[in-house]
Amino acid sequence: MEIAANGTVYERELKLILAGNDDKLGKIGWIREDIKKKIKSKPFLVVRAAGSHGFDIIIIRQDLSIPIEIKSSKERTLNFSSSSHRSQDQAEEYVEMISKTGVMPLYAYRLKSVNGDPWRVFTFDSEYEGKYRMFAKIIPKLEVTRSGAYMMKWEKGLQLTSLLEYLF
Repeated sequence: MEIAANGTVYERELKLILAGNDDKLGKIGWIREDIKKKIKSKPFLVVRAAGSHGFDIIIIRQDLSIPIEIKSSKERTLNFSSSSHRSQDQAEEYVEMISKTGVMPLYAYRLKSVNGDPWRVFTFDSEYEGKYRMFAKIIPKLEVTRSGAYMMKWEKGLQLTSLLEYLF
């Protein structure tokens, strides 16, 4: 697994998309024009929340608030047990947070060097309540290996464009 040293490039990309940035949306061909208009008319407030134990961004709108952890790789499978278990430890902290707060976090997985929508979205397999319950039905769950480590297979994730259609 190779996590981007320049991961902030992808963090910024997703932040600008969700915030409805005209310049960024104008340069993206894989998002339909009708969805771009909807994003611009009802954007999220996107707050950078990066830190050693925090999510990368939090998206906020009157109807929804979601913390998002952003991962990028040139590999189609991202194993959390790689990279000195940092991602695995972080995911376990997020699972504990879910049990206490009921918040539904997302993982946004950006595959490098791919044509079309490079983003896939996942969440944890958990019992969510309220708006999150319906939302969680469309989001694929992180897989768990036999050894208990989390993993994401890019092909199994929800395309960002599909998520945008749902949100907007």
